[in-house]
Amino acid sequence: MLKSFILLFSICCSLRGENYLPKFLLSWPTPNPAFAKGMGYSAFLQKTGPAKEFSSGSFGCVRNNGYKFHEGIDLYPVKRDGKGQAIDTIYAAMSGKVSYVNNVSSHSAYGRYLVIEHLGIQPAMYSLYGHLASINSRVKKGDTIKVAQPIGKMGNSASYSIPLSRSHLHFEIGLRLTDKFQSWYDRKSYKSPNRHGNFSGFNLVGFDPLPFFSKYQAQKFETPLQYLRMLTPEAKIRIKTKYTPDFAKRYPSLCRFLPDNNGNGWDVILGPYGLPVSLQQTNLCQKNDPLVTIISYDQQNDHRKCRRLISKENGKLVLTEQLKVYIELLFGIKVV
Repeated sequence: MLKSFILLFSICCSLRGENYLPKFLLSWPTPNPAFAKGMGYSAFLQKTGPAKEFSSGSFGCVRNNGYKFHEGIDLYPVKRDGKGQAIDTIYAAMSGKVSYVNNVSSHSAYGRYLVIEHLGIQPAMYSLYGHLASINSRVKKGDTIKVAQPIGKMGNSASYSIPLSRSHLHFEIGLRLTDKFQSWYDRKSYKSPNRHGNFSGFNLVGFDPLPFFSKYQAQKFETPLQYLRMLTPEAKIRIKTKYTPDFAKRYPSLCRFLPDNNGNGWDVILGPYGLPVSLQQTNLCQKNDPLVTIISYDQQNDHRKCRRLISKENGKLVLTEQLKVYIELLFGIKVV
């Protein structure tokens, strides 16, 4: 278990003297010390195949020649048993509460997975641990979890086939869009049932864990809120509605309300790949304004092959289907 504390211990003892502890503690979720030692991707990321680059296990548009998005990072094992099965213990990245446990591998592309919500920090982010071989029998929904506490074993579980040789941990950190996910899901008339409540992957929006850990280790921020404010905005849109989304109630540190909650719309700032980093109530919406107005966007992402938020059609800026889904989930409205 000592190895699980390599990053946690090295950070806590290096920051401003040995008696200093940051406002929240962060631990690498596997025993592999490579990241803490500053080693490259090949030392800890699981690539998607023998002929693939190790970057295929990283975050972003890294699959299918850049056309497929990967919401987290894939971390390979440092130990296997005689049959080739990964035996690495998986550890909680931060303290929090177990909000969801899926023990049926075939029910999700994440396979056997659990979600921890970190309620003691602002905003109360989630972390997700997927493709587990097993979840610790003492880890149950509702349990309080401490940083670096063992929560399961690395594996290759999924609703599809992952070779034993590519066993890994799929690890995510991010925000949850809505508490009313089932209502949105029902309106979409999907053929398969939603087995995961509000913790379906549709409802979870992650950000890249690697710069988060790197900047923490380099003492660039003390709280997750400070880190999120450092992210480069990709778009700013205005939603004409008086409705206050539950996202704003769950993450008040990311939101700004007008006095007496007297607004007729929301200005939404979206970070990398659509992560909502700020919701600001406004009273600037006019009667003839459209439901959604594009205020600004970062044109540097026009070349990106996946997860673009804004596109151009006949010289006009339009919302992508991905951004429409995010808006629908946040505000409970249908965007056409």
